[in-house]
Amino acid sequence: MGGFSLIELMIALTIMLMVSLVSVQISANVFSTNTQLIHMTQLTGELRSAIQIISRDIRRAGYNADALAGFLTTQAIDSGVTMGTVDDAGAAECVHVTYDDISRGQSGVQANVVYRLRTVSGVGRLSVLFGDEDDDYSCDTAITDTDWVDLSDPLLVDISALQFIHNDSLTDIAENLNNGHMIQVGIEQISITITATLRSNDTISRTITNEVQIRNQYLRV
Repeated sequence: MGGFSLIELMIALTIMLMVSLVSVQISANVFSTNTQLIHMTQLTGELRSAIQIISRDIRRAGYNADALAGFLTTQAIDSGVTMGTVDDAGAAECVHVTYDDISRGQSGVQANVVYRLRTVSGVGRLSVLFGDEDDDYSCDTAITDTDWVDLSDPLLVDISALQFIHNDSLTDIAENLNNGHMIQVGIEQISITITATLRSNDTISRTITNEVQIRNQYLRV
């Protein structure tokens, strides 16, 4: 009579077990890939949100509601950007930005914003100081100052590097008859680079860079 022998049954079970193990491994790899993708998306979203906020402020650095009067009367117009300590590669971990804050309903009131890298309790974080001209904020403000606000979530990401690189170009437009100096118009660009690691999985890291051209020209006399 037809049937399976013990050896045939054992071979069939072995094949089924191997197929099951392969299926489980494939499923585990898919779940792992999906998890890494979700983590990378979280990290990328965190960094992009931060770099957009910084870029927005840098673009309007040096805005002056009375800029036209400054050009017409040949008065120096500040660039609105002050870099922190610059290393040998020309990069700084801090940038200080000022501009007229028209949201206050009047010109001449300057916004005073500082962005920098801080390390607190072993976790790097991208932090900011928001103030006005009456606040004595700068890149020299202590990292322990209680006015710092974190743009990055220290529970989610560890910011390992924040770099600002400043480039500018000057164009001669006329001679200053008062002092013999050349009047120059300047255009500035800031490169922002952020590197971060996901705290829940330190194998996942990301670096993003954004080039920001300041919209407002400055005048040297």
